[in-house]
Amino acid sequence: MDNLGDAADLGRGVIREPRKPGERPALEKGFPAMLQLYRRFGISITHFVEGWAAQAYPDYIEKNLADGHSLGMHGWQHELWSSLDYDRAMDIATRATEAITRAGARPHAFRAPGGKRTRFTSEILTALGYTIDSSLCPSGQDGGAVDRLSRTLWSAPYEWVGVDASHWLWQKKANEEVGRDWRKALDGCIETGKYMLFIWHPHVMGIDAGRLEVGTQILDYVTSNSAFEIVTLDKLVSLYRGI
Repeated sequence: MDNLGDAADLGRGVIREPRKPGERPALEKGFPAMLQLYRRFGISITHFVEGWAAQAYPDYIEKNLADGHSLGMHGWQHELWSSLDYDRAMDIATRATEAITRAGARPHAFRAPGGKRTRFTSEILTALGYTIDSSLCPSGQDGGAVDRLSRTLWSAPYEWVGVDASHWLWQKKANEEVGRDWRKALDGCIETGKYMLFIWHPHVMGIDAGRLEVGTQILDYVTSNSAFEIVTLDKLVSLYRGI
């Protein structure tokens, strides 16, 4: 899961200051709904949060950790990562890492906001002690495989087909179509032996009952099929590392 609260809207300039309590549907409705979905199926996830959000919402971070989920770093305020120079990226990554650590968990997984890495992303993450980069693959293209980026850093890329925002916000698909697309992609994984990485958002899936039902159906399909196993990013990478 990606994003928490108003960090991204602040970073993009959509709002000038955080929304007031009672006016934060993604945080106050979407986030609890997603946690309840994961509880229903006994799933542990990595929640990629912005450093600003970890600093601003310590009680929500605590709820996340109390449910057994891990935290990943997702920039400071969801910056366009591919536009940053080295010094800016290092500053943001350092501050975000420190903020998330203060909130209760030292992150060791990173996902670039918007997905695209830079040529120096591996260097920065390695210097900060990260072991997983779950952005798009190093070429910046969709898809890819788990692979080593440095002696201690591994890439666990995603494909856009697994991202809820890609279907509902950008392509404006109906719920039934999204469900079919995800089922088709999952069935394709059985044939190819590949993994599928879902990226769901509180402000996309969590605030909409119909979209939540699609997520519920997908998790029901996966957990009732012996061909699938739901694993954390850590376990996924460990399988490729032979641990």
